[in-house]
Amino acid sequence: MEFTKLLPNSCDFRDLIDNNRIYVDKTALISQIAKDEKGPYFISRPRRFGKSTLINTLHELFAHGLEKFKGLEIEPLWKDKTYKVLHLDFSSYNFSSEINFNDYFYEDLKQEFLSIGLKVNDSTLDTKIPALLVDNVLKNNPSDQKIVLLIDEYDTPLSAVLNNEKEFIARRDILHSFYSKVKQYQGRFRFIFITGVTYYSHTSIFSAFNHLKDLTLSTKYGALLGYTTEELEKYFYEYIDNAATVLNEENDTDAYDHAMVVEELQRNYDGYSFDRKCKAHVFNPWSIINFLESPEDGFIPYWVSSGGATPTFLVNYLKQGLKKYNSNELQSMLGIDSTVNKDTDSLYPSIENISNIDLFAILYQAGYFCIKSAFDGYFKVGIPNLEVKKAYSNLVLNQLTKSQDSKLRFIEPFKEVLASGNLDKIKELFNTLINEFSYETVKKFNEACFRDVLKLAMLTFNVSASTEVMGACGRADITAEAGDYLYVFELKVTDNSKDIDTKLTEAKEQIIKNKYARRLTDKTVIPVALVLENNSKSRDKSDTPVCEIVTLEKVENQI
Repeated sequence: MEFTKLLPNSCDFRDLIDNNRIYVDKTALISQIAKDEKGPYFISRPRRFGKSTLINTLHELFAHGLEKFKGLEIEPLWKDKTYKVLHLDFSSYNFSSEINFNDYFYEDLKQEFLSIGLKVNDSTLDTKIPALLVDNVLKNNPSDQKIVLLIDEYDTPLSAVLNNEKEFIARRDILHSFYSKVKQYQGRFRFIFITGVTYYSHTSIFSAFNHLKDLTLSTKYGALLGYTTEELEKYFYEYIDNAATVLNEENDTDAYDHAMVVEELQRNYDGYSFDRKCKAHVFNPWSIINFLESPEDGFIPYWVSSGGATPTFLVNYLKQGLKKYNSNELQSMLGIDSTVNKDTDSLYPSIENISNIDLFAILYQAGYFCIKSAFDGYFKVGIPNLEVKKAYSNLVLNQLTKSQDSKLRFIEPFKEVLASGNLDKIKELFNTLINEFSYETVKKFNEACFRDVLKLAMLTFNVSASTEVMGACGRADITAEAGDYLYVFELKVTDNSKDIDTKLTEAKEQIIKNKYARRLTDKTVIPVALVLENNSKSRDKSDTPVCEIVTLEKVENQI
């Protein structure tokens, strides 16, 4: 199929325009920001959400004016001249703890100054410190020559060493002195814009900027990054039509049309909201572009495979945080279909002591959670879509299990065994999974935790599963679809072998009473009662299994 324009598989604005690629026009909003000479501005968004494209657009606008903006919304709005643009992209650097951050930053900053034609006379400096270099350059260049400062992913050097407090503090101090020096010369800067994933609100990095304009929760700029449904239809209409055709061919069906593809895109990649009133809802642009580029692959999790979902700092803190959590806290982290209430302050971590960073805040800022609704200064926060549910499930399971390669052992059995309808094999598979969890972890598990890890495992291995799904007369613990079957599981947990029969009877009676078999589906419904015996609190660590599903029985349909 011939397309009018190519997909925007680049974050370079000039490349998008020169190579006839789709550019989702955000320039009316950009114009409103860029006209302001007060600043500086800051915005936080998860990885793969278009921050680099935004920075590159600003770079092009200030460095070359409207040369590449013909026909875009900003064209009749922009009247400014051009400037020298100092563009620092921390996302492209390797800021591991092994490198000398000060020297690395100094040399990069020096090269950036030279590349935009500014005089650098650092031979007079006794110490190679970035803040002193800023002072040196601005003193040795005309005072009437204003500069634009753009910083992409400012937090990368800090996030890379969150597990090393000494190095974290050292880098924090270097960055603080740099921003303090920029503040001292703020009159020399026409415009300052900074992006990042994590907003280190209490590191004192930005304390020099007493008028920092944080757009992160701005209602006005809630759709500045990401694609709205309207933008998806306006800019990608023909690609969506093409996806429907390809999916029909690949699956030998005629079920897919334009509307159905949009619906699946919404289910998998939509649902993000970042503004304090929860007005704007956007798609993950990275996932949209990758799907439309290869629709034959289906609605797979692109964000995960890109590495955007698993930054090192998040993995490190999840590993530590989950070990600390009690039963109720673990239940909260495992309950991916639920929402939690948070205020503004709790969504941003305090870094006064990095060992006490709130894990939920880190997960929110990394993009695993987003604002679902807003009320009275509080937010309901939850997981935005199916893609993120799968990513989160995989992330949590890998940190809770004893071995990091457990996924490799489960991916095929889960899909095949559930599709087989063989309850004995399902029981065996569930027990194999449960006994991947450490003694310390299982000891903290309550019934809801066991329920949720089974669901997480199924989601991780591409089985459609949900918890607390409303049926005819009640909510089943877990529902799962595989092959021709729809399973409805009712789970009971006991720490006393004498209670197994009683718990099994309770589960069966609940299935019958609440008519769990009555489902609107063309699949064969299999209601299942299962009882798990958890002896972790009474057994020694060396005992195995620590816990197991001791019985799993089909309950005959009671329609």
